[in-house]
This record gives sequence, C-alpha cells and structure tokens, in this order.
Amino acid sequence: MRILIASTADAQKLCNSVSQLGHICDEVTPFREAPEVAVFDGSYDAVLLQAAGSITEALPVIREIRARGLSVPVVILCGKLRMEEEQEAFNLGADDVLTTPISLQLVVVRLQAIQRRILGHKTAVLGCGNVTLDQSCRRVAVDGNAVRLTTREFDVLETLMLRRGVLLTKELFMSRAYNENDGPNARILDVFVCKLRRKLAAAGAAEIVRTVWGSGYSLREPSEAEVALARQHLSTGKPRKQRAHLAIAA
Repeated sequence: MRILIASTADAQKLCNSVSQLGHICDEVTPFREAPEVAVFDGSYDAVLLQAAGSITEALPVIREIRARGLSVPVVILCGKLRMEEEQEAFNLGADDVLTTPISLQLVVVRLQAIQRRILGHKTAVLGCGNVTLDQSCRRVAVDGNAVRLTTREFDVLETLMLRRGVLLTKELFMSRAYNENDGPNARILDVFVCKLRRKLAAAGAAEIVRTVWGSGYSLREPSEAEVALARQHLSTGKPRKQRAHLAIAA
C-alpha cells in the first residue's frame, strides 16, 4: 500500500514505523495540508491521520478530504475520545477511528481491509486462475504450492489482483512502489513483470498478466482450458513457457 501520513505529533516517526512493515509512506506537514497533498498526488491507497491531542484536530481534515471528492480510505489514530466525537468523525467520512496505544500492524491490516471492501474483495485471499495471493502472510501460491517472490514482485501482483480487469499504468505502479524522489527508471517495472511471469509459469500457472503496449498492465482471468493446459505441462515436467506477446495495443 501507499499511505499518506499526517500527525500532530511526529509524522516522520510514524511514517518510518509503517514503512518498516513493507509499505510506501509519505508524510505531510503541517497536519492540515493532508487534503491538498492527497488531491495533488491522487495515487494513495489510504490516509492515516494521527491526532495526538484531541480527535477534534482531525475533524476539519476529514471534512475537507471528503469535500474535495476523495474516496480514499481514511483512518484516525487518537487517544481517548468521547462517543459524540467518534460519531462525528464517522459522519464526516472517516472509515475507522482507532485509539492508541495500538499495534501499527493492526492499523495497516485495518487499512487493507477497508481498501479490499472498496475494491470489491471479501477476504485477504485474492485469486485469479490457479494463482492465489494472501495479503495476511504475503504468500503467493499456484494450486496451493508456494511461489517465492521478491517484495517488488509481490507488490506488482497484489496491485493487479486488487484491481483485476483494470488497465493500470506504469506511472501508477511506480508511484506505489517508490517515493517520489528515489524511484528508478520506469523500465524497471518491465523487469519485475517479466520475472513475475516467469516464476508463475514455472510453478504451473496459467497466463494472467496482460501487457497493453505503451500503457501498462492488467490482470486477466484465464479460461478453464488454459488452467488445465498449464497444469498438464507442469505434470509432464514441461511447465508453460512465458509467452512473449500476450499483449494488445493501447
């Protein structure tokens, strides 16, 4: 996930802690500028607001985020709060309100669950063809057999799985994989996708990643015949080879 973090205390510290859990985070200072940054960038999967004092500090920010038309999931972290304040936060558009102290891992799990519901997924296990991806343990498997992926390869597949059938641009992938100032050339994405396809094919997966030349990638649901053929190739000791031209013109 790519998460925008704003805090009335120490946004950088919170950002560093969440980043250690394997997610891309951007901090925004001052706190009240979170809506403007979220609108300007437009590629965040979630917004995390930490109101170190009172939750009332976060209410105007929530109000402005929704007034600007953003549907991005927003979670508030705060200390003790009154029931009336919590109700107001939800009425203004907050997706969740969590009181501290709380495990940041649990906070991220909540954010992922909200994102999944928005994108139409019921559980942390995502699937396409005979490939499954479990967000809870960051595990990918083909017909139940684990496939070892790098962090970047997993993130690419997760992004595609969450938005199956949608054309995703290379710019979108890169914005979710790297902070604005430290990202490599976008061509590195082609390398990640190539390796991802090769590993899935070697494990007996039907082809699921489609290239749209000049635009990006999308996830396609393979036919039952394609899945059966991929399994047959694996059983005979000749896994499906990665196809060089599963692509359409933009």
